Amino acid sequence: MQKISMLIIFSLLAMSNMAAAEGKKIVKWVDSKGVTQYGDKMPASDAGRNNSEMNTQGMVIKKKITTNKSNDLQDQQKLEQDRKDKILLASYTKAEEIDLAKERNLELDKAALQALTQQKINITNRTARNNKLADGFKARKIPLPAYLIKELKLSKTETANIDKQMAQRKLSMAATDARYTEEKVRFVALKQPTLQPTPQANNMAATLTTQP
Repeated sequence: MQKISMLIIFSLLAMSNMAAAEGKKIVKWVDSKGVTQYGDKMPASDAGRNNSEMNTQGMVIKKKITTNKSNDLQDQQKLEQDRKDKILLASYTKAEEIDLAKERNLELDKAALQALTQQKINITNRTARNNKLADGFKARKIPLPAYLIKELKLSKTETANIDKQMAQRKLSMAATDARYTEEKVRFVALKQPTLQPTPQANNMAATLTTQP
């Protein structure tokens, strides 16, 4: 009877140990130095890193993949810059071509600005004539005709609209100039050849090192 009791106790202990072992988890992760670590939990310094949970038999039972938004953003920016660089290098063979492209793109704004300037001159001249007529009516103490009042108001409205359009054209030209200037700087940086020491420079360096 005593032997049976002991067997039952041993069996219960074995089952308890097995259950505990099966419930135990091991965490696997790579620390900031790139070293793979194992433990029952991750330290606070490595919190947020990718990790896996394994059972005592080494089987992965859970994976935790964390997303680093900062790194993702940097990767996206790098990919976008690489794409722009490829287009830039495919579009031009030398920096002077970028200057020509800029001038071509500025031609439309320059032509529009010139036309707006002429329109403003015409309106200014017309306004001057109407103001002279208005002064004549005022000198004779005669009320201004309705058509003249309308013309003076219209001139102010047209002048304001032209000034607004001219300002927009100037902003557009400034943006175009800035864009092509930036592209030219980037193009030159990408095309800049790596400077290699010439044979003469190598000979001179060898001579200087052998001199007492």
